[in-house]
Order: sequence, then structure tokens, then C-alpha cells
Amino acid sequence: MPAIFSKIGHFSSNCYYYCMGHLLKSQVKKETDNIKHRMLAGLAFEKPLYGLYERLRTQRQHAWTVQVYRLLLLYANAGQKRALFHPALLQAFMALGQARQARAVAKQLLAKNPADPETRKLLRGLSARADNALPPYTALAALSPYASGAKKPSSRDCKTPLPAKWKKAPDIFSDENLQKLGYFEKRKQLARAPRACRSALKETFDELTASCLLGNYRAAAAMAGAMLEMLLALHIKKSLKTQKISVSDRSPQNIFDLNLHDLAACCAAYNLLSPHTLKLIGAARGQRNFIHPGKALLEQAGPTPAGVRVCLLAVLETSDEVL
Repeated sequence: MPAIFSKIGHFSSNCYYYCMGHLLKSQVKKETDNIKHRMLAGLAFEKPLYGLYERLRTQRQHAWTVQVYRLLLLYANAGQKRALFHPALLQAFMALGQARQARAVAKQLLAKNPADPETRKLLRGLSARADNALPPYTALAALSPYASGAKKPSSRDCKTPLPAKWKKAPDIFSDENLQKLGYFEKRKQLARAPRACRSALKETFDELTASCLLGNYRAAAAMAGAMLEMLLALHIKKSLKTQKISVSDRSPQNIFDLNLHDLAACCAAYNLLSPHTLKLIGAARGQRNFIHPGKALLEQAGPTPAGVRVCLLAVLETSDEVL
């Protein structure tokens, strides 16, 4: 290759890494450069590329997978571009919520191997995600008499007073009250969570905070339980470097399929959390169980302000330990 083109390629590569904000670690950058040079020399590059894809997938570094693909795309000819596609790349686009790119990659993968079971499994997940993201008005919603206002409220219903806290919402959601709950500091901390689950953690924490302030204790207990499950699963995965684990002598399960009891038991078995935090999680789990009507009726009890406070403290202290 002429020297001028070599210099241009080197310059564009350096500019691209700078624009990515040095997201790629040194080892990943070294491997990517090696793959790039093999591509430019016309040598086989698929094996080292797919190996890199798989390692990044195992580490759930989906953003890096996409960055590697986009960089190599700058140097690939028409034939080489087709070889850049891999199920790990499809999973990366899906994890980052880039559905359009994911479908484009899936189309290329199925063109190469229509019977590929891994690609079809990922596509089913993509379809399921699309099915769960229904627009506000759908044919399914139209089956309800409430959908278009067909079911009119009675005059008595119109006079039903609103809960007092609803009327005072602007005052309840004041900066002072949010500060007392540690909302602003925790929101900044959640920004350091892994990218794949960052939005879900923030949204769940917002719902938890709103439920606590409005006195919606069952909703607060449910949101606290959901957030604790996500935090513990992420902590186990990061600490033990595994996606599957055996709990109570059962066959290994995906950590994101475990319930709060099993996740806490796993953290206790491997000493991943302090005893104090584990006690808070246990108390929060007890409060969360009151959302089941059977338990509430049998015990003639339910979530209390003090119990929900424990749920919130469990979330705050757990996130301090794991993030």
C-alpha cells in the first residue's frame, strides 16, 4: 500500500479513537488494530474478530462491540463487510436499544446462515421486546370500554374527593423533601451503573421515590424489591465474573432469573455484602411480600411508613456498596 494511504489510514484511525473518548481499553485497541491490518493486507481476519466479539459479549461490553464494528467498517471492502456480522454484534445492538441496526444485522446473518439457531433466538427476543412496547392506543386496548370514554362516570363518581396528597403534589415533590430522601445524590450515583441497565435503575428509583413521598406503600415496597433484585444481580455478576450460579444446591441459573431471596442468599454465601446491608434487604423483602393479598389478609397487616422507610434505606445502602 502506498505510504500516503498508510498515513491517511493511520490518521483517520487515531481521530476515530479520539472521538470515541478512549472507550476501548488498550488490549481491545491492540486486537482491533491487528484485525484492521489483516483486513488491509487481504488476510483472513474472521477468527480473531469473532474471538474478540465473544469476549466482549461475555463481559457485557456491548458498547465496545459496536465501536469495534464501526471502526473496522471504515476499512472493510464489500466482501469484508459481510464478514463483520456476528450474533454477538446483534446482541450488542439489542442491549443498547438500537432496534433498527439490530434488525439490519439479523438480516445479514440470516442471509449467511438461514438456519442459525442463535440468531433466531435473539430475533425472538427482539420481537418480544417490540410486542411489549405497545403504543398508547392499540386494537387490544380498544377492547376495553374505558379506551374511548365509552364507559361514562356517574355524577356520584365525579364528586369523589381526590386523595389529599395528590392535591399537594407540587409541595410534596419539593427539593427539600427530595433531598431528605437522598434523591439527588443517588441519581448521580446511578449514572455510574452499567449502561445496559442504567435507564431501568433510574426509572425504578424515580417510581420508588414518588411512591414514598405520596404514601403509596405497596407500590414503594414493590419498586424497592425490583431495584434490589437488579442491584444484587449486577453485583454478583461483577464480583463472581459469571452469568449463571447455583443456589441451594439447585442447577445453575441465570442470575437475572433469581428472586430476591436467592440473590441475597448468594451474596451472603460469597460474602459480597455487609451483614448490616443483608439484614436491611431481608427486612425489605418482608415488606415487599405484603403486596400479595393472601399474606396481607392472613396476617391482617401491610406495609407501614416505617417498613417502607426500611425498603428505601435498603436500596440506598445496597447501591452504596455495589456501585
